[in-house]
Amino acid sequence: MLEQIASPWREKMQEQGFDSLMEVQSLVLPRMAEGTSLMVEAPTGSGKTLAYLLPLLHRLKGDRKIRFLILAPTKELGSQIVREIRKFTDSVLFLPDEVGRERQLERLKKIRPEILVGMAGRFMELIRLGKLKLTDLEYIVLDEGDKVLKGPGKAKVEGILKAAYDTTPLAFFSATYRPEDHELISSYRKDLEFVSAKGPSGIVEHYYLMSDPKRKLENMFKVLRSFNCRKALIFLSRGEGAEGLARRIGPQSREVFVLHTDMDLQKRKSVLEHFRESPLAILLTTDVFSRGLDIPDADGVIHYDLPRTGNIYIHRSGRTGRGFASGTVVTLVSEEEKGQFYEIRRQAKAEIRQIGFRKDGELLVFQEKDKGGIPPAGER
Repeated sequence: MLEQIASPWREKMQEQGFDSLMEVQSLVLPRMAEGTSLMVEAPTGSGKTLAYLLPLLHRLKGDRKIRFLILAPTKELGSQIVREIRKFTDSVLFLPDEVGRERQLERLKKIRPEILVGMAGRFMELIRLGKLKLTDLEYIVLDEGDKVLKGPGKAKVEGILKAAYDTTPLAFFSATYRPEDHELISSYRKDLEFVSAKGPSGIVEHYYLMSDPKRKLENMFKVLRSFNCRKALIFLSRGEGAEGLARRIGPQSREVFVLHTDMDLQKRKSVLEHFRESPLAILLTTDVFSRGLDIPDADGVIHYDLPRTGNIYIHRSGRTGRGFASGTVVTLVSEEEKGQFYEIRRQAKAEIRQIGFRKDGELLVFQEKDKGGIPPAGER
Protein backbone atom coordinates (compact mmCIF):
# COMPACT_ATOMS: atom_id res chain seq x y z
CA MET A 1 0.00 0.00 0.00
CA LEU A 2 0.94 3.69 -0.05
CA GLU A 3 1.06 4.45 3.69
CA GLN A 4 4.71 5.54 3.42
CA ILE A 5 3.68 8.44 1.16
CA ALA A 6 2.56 11.80 2.58
CA SER A 7 -1.11 12.63 1.97
CA PRO A 8 -0.93 15.08 -1.00
CA TRP A 9 1.46 12.85 -2.97
CA ARG A 10 -0.43 9.68 -2.05
CA GLU A 11 -3.64 11.17 -3.43
CA LYS A 12 -1.91 12.16 -6.68
CA MET A 13 -0.51 8.63 -7.04
CA GLN A 14 -3.95 7.13 -6.49
CA GLU A 15 -5.37 9.45 -9.14
CA GLN A 16 -2.82 7.97 -11.55
CA GLY A 17 -3.89 4.41 -10.72
CA PHE A 18 -1.17 3.45 -8.20
CA ASP A 19 -2.33 1.39 -5.23
CA SER A 20 1.05 0.14 -3.99
CA LEU A 21 4.78 0.82 -4.27
CA MET A 22 7.05 -1.24 -6.49
CA GLU A 23 10.03 -2.96 -4.86
CA VAL A 24 12.63 -0.35 -5.85
CA GLN A 25 10.40 2.43 -4.52
CA SER A 26 9.91 0.68 -1.17
CA LEU A 27 13.68 0.18 -0.84
CA VAL A 28 14.73 3.68 -1.89
CA LEU A 29 12.12 5.87 -0.19
CA PRO A 30 13.22 5.40 3.46
CA ARG A 31 16.91 5.58 2.56
CA MET A 32 16.64 8.82 0.59
CA ALA A 33 14.34 10.24 3.26
CA GLU A 34 17.32 9.86 5.62
CA GLY A 35 19.73 11.47 3.12
CA THR A 36 21.66 8.29 2.32
CA SER A 37 23.92 8.18 -0.75
CA LEU A 38 22.80 5.31 -2.96
CA MET A 39 23.79 3.25 -5.99
CA VAL A 40 20.54 1.67 -7.17
CA GLU A 41 20.28 -1.13 -9.72
CA ALA A 42 16.81 -2.15 -10.94
CA PRO A 43 15.51 -3.42 -14.28
CA THR A 44 14.00 -1.08 -16.84
CA GLY A 45 10.32 -0.49 -16.25
CA SER A 46 10.62 -1.17 -12.52
CA GLY A 47 9.69 2.35 -11.36
CA LYS A 48 13.11 3.94 -10.80
CA THR A 49 12.01 7.50 -11.67
CA LEU A 50 9.26 7.49 -9.08
CA ALA A 51 11.65 5.79 -6.63
CA TYR A 52 13.81 8.91 -6.40
CA LEU A 53 11.04 11.41 -7.11
CA LEU A 54 8.88 10.47 -4.10
CA PRO A 55 11.54 11.19 -1.46
CA LEU A 56 12.40 14.48 -3.20
CA LEU A 57 8.74 15.52 -3.11
CA HIS A 58 8.68 14.83 0.63
CA ARG A 59 11.60 17.24 1.06
CA LEU A 60 10.14 20.19 -0.90
CA LYS A 61 9.92 23.31 1.26
CA GLY A 62 8.24 25.80 -1.07
CA ASP A 63 10.96 28.42 -0.45
CA ARG A 64 12.03 28.66 -4.15
CA LYS A 65 15.61 27.59 -3.47
CA ILE A 66 17.38 25.03 -5.66
CA ARG A 67 17.44 21.86 -3.57
CA PHE A 68 17.71 19.02 -6.07
CA LEU A 69 19.70 18.41 -9.25
CA ILE A 70 18.71 15.50 -11.50
CA LEU A 71 21.27 14.68 -14.20
CA ALA A 72 20.25 12.76 -17.32
CA PRO A 73 22.43 11.54 -20.23
CA THR A 74 19.99 12.56 -23.00
CA LYS A 75 17.44 15.27 -23.64
CA GLU A 76 14.74 12.67 -24.19
CA LEU A 77 15.24 11.10 -20.77
CA GLY A 78 15.43 14.55 -19.15
CA SER A 79 12.17 15.56 -20.81
CA GLN A 80 10.46 12.38 -19.60
CA ILE A 81 11.69 12.96 -16.04
CA VAL A 82 10.25 16.48 -16.08
CA ARG A 83 6.95 15.18 -17.42
CA GLU A 84 6.72 12.76 -14.46
CA ILE A 85 7.63 15.46 -11.94
CA ARG A 86 4.96 17.83 -13.28
CA LYS A 87 2.30 15.26 -12.43
CA PHE A 88 3.09 16.22 -8.81
CA THR A 89 4.59 19.72 -8.74
CA ASP A 90 5.38 22.71 -10.97
CA SER A 91 8.53 23.52 -9.01
CA VAL A 92 10.80 22.09 -11.73
CA LEU A 93 12.77 23.40 -14.70
CA PHE A 94 14.43 21.50 -17.55
CA LEU A 95 17.89 22.77 -18.62
CA PRO A 96 19.09 20.69 -21.60
CA ASP A 97 22.29 21.37 -23.53
CA GLU A 98 22.25 23.04 -26.96
CA VAL A 99 19.21 25.14 -26.13
CA GLY A 100 19.18 28.94 -25.73
CA ARG A 101 21.05 29.65 -22.50
CA GLU A 102 19.73 33.19 -22.01
CA ARG A 103 16.14 32.04 -22.21
CA GLN A 104 16.90 29.30 -19.68
CA LEU A 105 18.39 31.88 -17.33
CA GLU A 106 15.30 34.07 -17.64
CA ARG A 107 13.05 31.14 -16.76
CA LEU A 108 15.35 30.12 -13.90
CA LYS A 109 15.09 33.60 -12.43
CA LYS A 110 11.32 33.76 -12.94
CA ILE A 111 10.31 30.27 -11.82
CA ARG A 112 12.97 29.72 -9.12
CA PRO A 113 12.22 25.99 -8.90
CA GLU A 114 13.39 23.61 -6.21
CA ILE A 115 14.13 20.84 -8.75
CA LEU A 116 16.42 21.25 -11.76
CA VAL A 117 16.61 18.53 -14.41
CA GLY A 118 19.24 18.67 -17.13
CA MET A 119 22.55 17.57 -18.50
CA ALA A 120 25.96 17.90 -16.89
CA GLY A 121 27.31 20.23 -19.60
CA ARG A 122 24.70 22.97 -19.11
CA PHE A 123 24.75 22.64 -15.32
CA MET A 124 28.53 23.03 -15.26
CA GLU A 125 28.36 26.01 -17.61
CA LEU A 126 25.89 27.82 -15.36
CA ILE A 127 27.93 27.01 -12.25
CA ARG A 128 31.05 28.52 -13.83
CA LEU A 129 29.11 31.65 -14.79
CA GLY A 130 27.89 32.00 -11.20
CA LYS A 131 24.26 31.60 -12.31
CA LEU A 132 23.69 28.31 -10.53
CA LYS A 133 24.56 28.18 -6.85
CA LEU A 134 24.44 24.91 -4.94
CA THR A 135 24.54 26.19 -1.36
CA ASP A 136 21.06 24.87 -0.52
CA LEU A 137 21.40 21.60 -2.42
CA GLU A 138 19.99 18.54 -0.61
CA TYR A 139 20.44 15.81 -3.25
CA ILE A 140 22.09 15.13 -6.59
CA VAL A 141 20.40 12.33 -8.55
CA LEU A 142 22.11 10.75 -11.57
CA ASP A 143 19.60 8.87 -13.72
CA GLU A 144 21.33 6.23 -15.87
CA GLY A 145 24.28 6.99 -13.61
CA ASP A 146 26.72 4.70 -15.40
CA LYS A 147 26.11 6.43 -18.76
CA VAL A 148 26.24 9.96 -17.34
CA LEU A 149 29.80 9.19 -16.20
CA LYS A 150 31.05 8.04 -19.61
CA GLY A 151 33.23 10.06 -21.99
CA PRO A 152 33.51 13.85 -21.55
CA GLY A 153 30.46 13.77 -19.29
CA LYS A 154 32.55 12.31 -16.49
CA ALA A 155 34.68 15.47 -16.08
CA LYS A 156 31.57 17.66 -16.07
CA VAL A 157 29.82 15.52 -13.46
CA GLU A 158 32.90 15.60 -11.27
CA GLY A 159 32.96 19.38 -11.65
CA ILE A 160 29.39 19.56 -10.37
CA LEU A 161 30.21 17.31 -7.43
CA LYS A 162 33.17 19.53 -6.52
CA ALA A 163 30.94 22.62 -6.69
CA ALA A 164 28.50 21.05 -4.22
CA TYR A 165 29.31 20.31 -0.59
CA ASP A 166 31.14 17.01 -0.18
CA THR A 167 28.38 16.02 2.26
CA THR A 168 25.60 16.43 -0.34
CA PRO A 169 24.03 12.98 -0.81
CA LEU A 170 24.27 11.34 -4.24
CA ALA A 171 21.85 8.82 -5.75
CA PHE A 172 22.85 6.84 -8.87
CA PHE A 173 20.16 4.85 -10.72
CA SER A 174 20.61 2.38 -13.58
CA ALA A 175 19.37 -0.96 -14.90
CA THR A 176 22.91 -2.33 -15.10
CA TYR A 177 26.34 -1.65 -13.60
CA ARG A 178 29.66 -3.14 -14.59
CA PRO A 179 32.37 -3.87 -11.96
CA GLU A 180 34.28 -0.76 -13.04
CA ASP A 181 31.11 1.32 -12.52
CA HIS A 182 30.89 0.08 -8.93
CA GLU A 183 34.50 1.06 -8.31
CA LEU A 184 34.15 4.54 -9.84
CA ILE A 185 30.81 5.46 -8.26
CA SER A 186 31.87 4.16 -4.84
CA SER A 187 34.84 6.54 -4.94
CA TYR A 188 32.54 9.59 -4.80
CA ARG A 189 31.02 8.82 -1.41
CA LYS A 190 32.56 6.47 1.16
CA ASP A 191 29.20 5.83 2.82
CA LEU A 192 27.41 4.99 -0.44
CA GLU A 193 24.95 2.09 -0.11
CA PHE A 194 24.22 -0.37 -2.92
CA VAL A 195 20.55 -1.27 -3.46
CA SER A 196 19.37 -3.95 -5.87
CA ALA A 197 15.71 -4.49 -6.75
CA LYS A 198 13.85 -6.92 -8.95
CA GLY A 199 11.54 -5.91 -11.76
CA PRO A 200 7.74 -6.10 -11.84
CA SER A 201 5.88 -9.21 -12.86
CA GLY A 202 5.28 -8.35 -16.53
CA ILE A 203 6.38 -11.15 -18.89
CA VAL A 204 8.92 -10.40 -21.62
CA GLU A 205 9.78 -13.25 -23.98
CA HIS A 206 13.18 -13.21 -25.73
CA TYR A 207 13.82 -14.87 -29.10
CA TYR A 208 16.31 -14.84 -31.95
CA LEU A 209 15.83 -15.52 -35.64
CA MET A 210 18.60 -16.62 -37.98
CA SER A 211 18.24 -14.25 -40.90
CA ASP A 212 20.02 -13.67 -44.19
CA PRO A 213 20.97 -9.93 -44.15
CA LYS A 214 19.09 -9.48 -47.45
CA ARG A 215 15.88 -10.75 -45.86
CA LYS A 216 16.02 -8.71 -42.64
CA LEU A 217 13.23 -6.35 -43.64
CA GLU A 218 10.95 -9.19 -44.69
CA ASN A 219 11.71 -11.06 -41.47
CA MET A 220 11.12 -7.96 -39.37
CA PHE A 221 7.54 -7.74 -40.63
CA LYS A 222 7.03 -11.49 -40.20
CA VAL A 223 8.03 -11.09 -36.54
CA LEU A 224 5.71 -8.10 -36.04
CA ARG A 225 2.76 -9.98 -37.54
CA SER A 226 3.46 -13.30 -35.81
CA PHE A 227 3.70 -11.77 -32.34
CA ASN A 228 0.96 -9.22 -33.06
CA CYS A 229 3.23 -6.33 -32.07
CA ARG A 230 1.25 -3.14 -32.48
CA LYS A 231 3.88 -0.71 -31.24
CA ALA A 232 7.51 -1.74 -31.59
CA LEU A 233 10.98 -0.22 -31.43
CA ILE A 234 13.45 -1.33 -34.10
CA PHE A 235 17.08 -0.81 -33.09
CA LEU A 236 19.79 -0.17 -35.66
CA SER A 237 23.47 0.56 -35.16
CA ARG A 238 23.54 3.90 -37.04
CA GLY A 239 21.19 6.86 -37.52
CA GLU A 240 21.64 6.86 -41.29
CA GLY A 241 20.68 3.19 -41.24
CA ALA A 242 17.35 4.16 -39.69
CA GLU A 243 16.68 6.75 -42.39
CA GLY A 244 17.62 4.26 -45.11
CA LEU A 245 15.37 1.57 -43.68
CA ALA A 246 12.46 4.01 -43.46
CA ARG A 247 12.84 4.75 -47.17
CA ARG A 248 12.87 1.03 -47.98
CA ILE A 249 9.72 0.43 -45.97
CA GLY A 250 7.77 3.15 -47.77
CA PRO A 251 4.08 3.97 -47.21
CA GLN A 252 1.90 1.38 -45.47
CA SER A 253 -0.88 1.08 -42.91
CA ARG A 254 1.55 0.93 -39.98
CA GLU A 255 3.03 4.35 -39.18
CA VAL A 256 6.83 4.51 -39.38
CA PHE A 257 8.83 6.96 -37.26
CA VAL A 258 12.57 7.66 -37.19
CA LEU A 259 14.51 8.97 -34.19
CA HIS A 260 18.24 9.75 -34.17
CA THR A 261 20.69 12.32 -32.82
CA ASP A 262 20.96 14.40 -36.00
CA MET A 263 17.43 15.69 -35.34
CA ASP A 264 17.02 18.82 -33.23
CA LEU A 265 15.34 18.58 -29.84
CA GLN A 266 11.95 19.83 -31.03
CA LYS A 267 11.83 17.33 -33.89
CA ARG A 268 12.78 14.43 -31.60
CA LYS A 269 10.12 15.51 -29.11
CA SER A 270 7.51 15.64 -31.87
CA VAL A 271 8.47 12.16 -33.14
CA LEU A 272 8.10 10.63 -29.68
CA GLU A 273 4.76 12.32 -29.05
CA HIS A 274 3.33 11.05 -32.33
CA PHE A 275 4.71 7.55 -31.75
CA ARG A 276 3.15 7.44 -28.29
CA GLU A 277 -0.21 8.49 -29.72
CA SER A 278 -0.19 6.06 -32.65
CA PRO A 279 -2.08 2.77 -32.13
CA LEU A 280 -0.10 0.90 -34.81
CA ALA A 281 3.49 1.99 -35.42
CA ILE A 282 7.19 1.23 -35.41
CA LEU A 283 10.01 3.49 -34.28
CA LEU A 284 13.37 3.09 -36.03
CA THR A 285 16.12 4.28 -33.70
CA THR A 286 19.65 3.71 -32.36
CA ASP A 287 21.50 2.82 -29.16
CA VAL A 288 21.56 6.46 -28.07
CA PHE A 289 17.88 6.03 -27.27
CA SER A 290 18.15 2.57 -25.74
CA ARG A 291 17.89 4.09 -22.26
CA GLY A 292 15.16 6.08 -20.65
CA LEU A 293 12.55 6.05 -23.42
CA ASP A 294 9.28 5.29 -21.68
CA ILE A 295 6.59 4.08 -24.09
CA PRO A 296 4.20 2.29 -21.68
CA ASP A 297 2.32 0.38 -24.39
CA ALA A 298 5.35 -0.64 -26.48
CA ASP A 299 4.85 -4.39 -26.90
CA GLY A 300 7.89 -5.28 -29.00
CA VAL A 301 11.59 -4.68 -29.56
CA ILE A 302 13.50 -5.95 -32.58
CA HIS A 303 17.29 -5.89 -32.65
CA TYR A 304 17.52 -5.31 -36.40
CA ASP A 305 21.26 -4.76 -36.02
CA LEU A 306 23.03 -6.81 -33.37
CA PRO A 307 23.86 -4.84 -30.20
CA ARG A 308 27.57 -4.53 -29.42
CA THR A 309 27.32 -5.83 -25.85
CA GLY A 310 25.01 -7.65 -23.48
CA ASN A 311 24.60 -4.41 -21.55
CA ILE A 312 23.21 -2.65 -24.62
CA TYR A 313 20.96 -5.66 -25.28
CA ILE A 314 19.44 -5.27 -21.81
CA HIS A 315 18.79 -1.55 -22.21
CA ARG A 316 17.35 -1.88 -25.71
CA SER A 317 15.13 -4.78 -24.64
CA GLY A 318 13.92 -2.84 -21.61
CA ARG A 319 11.87 -0.55 -23.83
CA THR A 320 9.11 -3.17 -23.78
CA GLY A 321 7.42 -4.88 -20.85
CA ARG A 322 7.30 -1.64 -18.87
CA GLY A 323 5.74 -1.84 -15.42
CA PHE A 324 3.48 -4.90 -15.31
CA ALA A 325 2.98 -5.07 -19.09
CA SER A 326 4.21 -7.91 -21.31
CA GLY A 327 6.37 -7.72 -24.41
CA THR A 328 8.40 -9.56 -27.02
CA VAL A 329 12.07 -9.11 -27.94
CA VAL A 330 13.51 -10.60 -31.13
CA THR A 331 17.11 -10.43 -32.37
CA LEU A 332 17.89 -10.93 -36.07
CA VAL A 333 21.16 -12.87 -36.36
CA SER A 334 23.16 -13.70 -39.50
CA GLU A 335 25.35 -16.80 -39.77
CA GLU A 336 28.46 -14.60 -39.48
CA GLU A 337 27.13 -13.05 -36.25
CA LYS A 338 26.43 -16.28 -34.34
CA GLY A 339 29.59 -16.16 -32.24
CA GLN A 340 29.04 -12.51 -31.34
CA PHE A 341 25.40 -13.20 -30.52
CA TYR A 342 26.29 -16.07 -28.17
CA GLU A 343 28.66 -13.75 -26.29
CA ILE A 344 25.95 -11.08 -26.02
CA ARG A 345 23.51 -13.69 -24.71
CA ARG A 346 26.07 -14.82 -22.14
CA GLN A 347 26.73 -11.24 -21.00
CA ALA A 348 23.03 -10.43 -20.77
CA LYS A 349 22.32 -13.65 -18.84
CA ALA A 350 19.08 -13.93 -20.80
CA GLU A 351 17.13 -16.98 -21.91
CA ILE A 352 16.76 -16.34 -25.64
CA ARG A 353 14.98 -19.06 -27.62
CA GLN A 354 15.30 -19.58 -31.35
CA ILE A 355 12.38 -19.10 -33.70
CA GLY A 356 11.89 -19.78 -37.39
CA PHE A 357 9.20 -19.66 -40.06
CA ARG A 358 7.78 -22.38 -42.29
CA LYS A 359 7.33 -21.68 -46.00
CA ASP A 360 3.66 -20.91 -45.33
CA GLY A 361 4.70 -18.27 -42.77
CA GLU A 362 3.80 -20.29 -39.66
CA LEU A 363 5.91 -19.37 -36.63
CA LEU A 364 8.09 -22.08 -35.06
CA VAL A 365 9.67 -21.91 -31.60
CA PHE A 366 12.54 -24.39 -31.36
CA GLN A 367 13.46 -26.39 -28.31
CA GLU A 368 17.08 -26.13 -27.23
CA LYS A 369 19.02 -28.95 -28.88
CA ASP A 370 22.33 -28.17 -27.31
CA LYS A 371 24.10 -25.45 -25.35
CA GLY A 372 24.37 -23.31 -28.44
CA GLY A 373 20.65 -23.47 -28.99
CA ILE A 374 20.72 -23.87 -32.80
CA PRO A 375 19.13 -27.07 -34.16
CA PRO A 376 20.53 -28.93 -37.12
CA ALA A 377 19.96 -27.20 -40.47
CA GLY A 378 17.37 -29.76 -41.53
CA GLU A 379 15.16 -28.86 -38.56
CA ARG A 380 15.07 -25.11 -39.14
